[in-house]
Amino acid sequence: MPASAYEQRPNLRPVNLARDKVGSTNDRQKSKRVERLPASDSDHSSHFRLAYRALLLVTAGASERDAVQRAAASDPRLTSVKREALALVLGTVSEQDVIDILVRNGHPDEKMGVTTRCLFRLTTYAMLRLGAKGQTRRIEHGLRAIAPIELLPKLEFFLGTLPAFDTTQMLYGLRDSERVALQTHHPVWWVNYCFRVFGRAEAVELLSSRTRPRYLRVNSLKNRGKTTLPKELGVLAERLTKVPSTPGVYTVVGSLSDFAGFFSSGSFQMQDLASFLAVKSGAPVPGEKVLDLCAAPGAKTAAIAQFMRNRGSIVSVDYSSRRMKGWRREVQRLGVKIAEPMISDVSCLGLRDSFDLVVIDPPCTGTGVFDRNPRMKWHLSPQSVARYSILQHHFLESAASLVGERGRILYCTCTLTVEENENVISAFLKSHPEFETRPILEQYGSPGLLGLADCRRFYPHRDRTAGYFIAGMQRTN
Repeated sequence: MPASAYEQRPNLRPVNLARDKVGSTNDRQKSKRVERLPASDSDHSSHFRLAYRALLLVTAGASERDAVQRAAASDPRLTSVKREALALVLGTVSEQDVIDILVRNGHPDEKMGVTTRCLFRLTTYAMLRLGAKGQTRRIEHGLRAIAPIELLPKLEFFLGTLPAFDTTQMLYGLRDSERVALQTHHPVWWVNYCFRVFGRAEAVELLSSRTRPRYLRVNSLKNRGKTTLPKELGVLAERLTKVPSTPGVYTVVGSLSDFAGFFSSGSFQMQDLASFLAVKSGAPVPGEKVLDLCAAPGAKTAAIAQFMRNRGSIVSVDYSSRRMKGWRREVQRLGVKIAEPMISDVSCLGLRDSFDLVVIDPPCTGTGVFDRNPRMKWHLSPQSVARYSILQHHFLESAASLVGERGRILYCTCTLTVEENENVISAFLKSHPEFETRPILEQYGSPGLLGLADCRRFYPHRDRTAGYFIAGMQRTN
């Protein structure tokens, strides 16, 4: 699913299990350049307080970003540290496997409640990743400041035991896939899956991939019809780097808050490059009728409208009234005038129209965006892949009858599993010989697997994008 307008992923690095002791000087020096928090909060207590509250919400089912937003909304004093708190939350959740081993080592016989577990997870991550030389005491002081008073004795004991644990002990006696799982912070089933589909060497590169760039596109609907940078940007233009062969798309560094005025006016939209290229591959043009399925929160709808120059019509469908409220805000901000919302189950739309282009971005396991949604990886299983693939097949079947003569289907996901991508397309083509795949985006990404060379795959470690799959099909009768 596409990134929200202000989504950003702080730089995080995996725990180095090859070091001798938790929080060793060597590891602290490595972490200093990627995660050192600003000195304005002398003991980091505000960052920790907001992160701790957000982690409690994540444990209850909220997404990381939503949890930080909700926790900050309940205490306006913490609004200014949302970015730092989000870095802590994402890091803690992403490295939860190793963190939980360390927590259990510190309290092997205790059955922990949610509040205790979240506090110790945050403590472990802070000491592992933020324990830069000379800051350990400040970090400990900040953690003590946020701990519930009844947990202070346990926290003191835990802070005393944590530095003594040799993390290399975790790797003793493990199978190869189990070792790679801990080193890259992924479930063992997903490591085994990647080994089988991509081969071990490629899988390790994929699983070890670092943070991908943040991409920004210029919205021509609010920029006088142009995709060039607004002149009003001034020196901020130095923070943007043009993406080759993709006019109007840039990578951005630094805080997005400096660009707040351009986001508010709708001139800019945050959207991963692969997500934008998916829309480009559908080739929407002015005057067409487009059906946009699973449309919320609206990034693809807006990109479609941009390619159509706000001429034609878009019917945007999503099952969630809450998500469609966000869609309405987004398309209004971005100046989209040709899209109509429809709240409905995609598998039973009841539409009678035919469309030139049907865009399907169905729910998926999201294995291509674990870096920005780390909680997902700890809740998925092989059974999740099977369930989603069935749902995706139903969505494609529902769309087939709505495609007009010589019309097109654009199918895309932010997952890397074959079952949700090539297998879904192959099954659809087998039951619908009136459709054929068409070559797309040949200068980008990699060919699809299982002989579907017309389709495109994007991999974080190769393409510096989300993990993505895109297929373009056309009715040929």
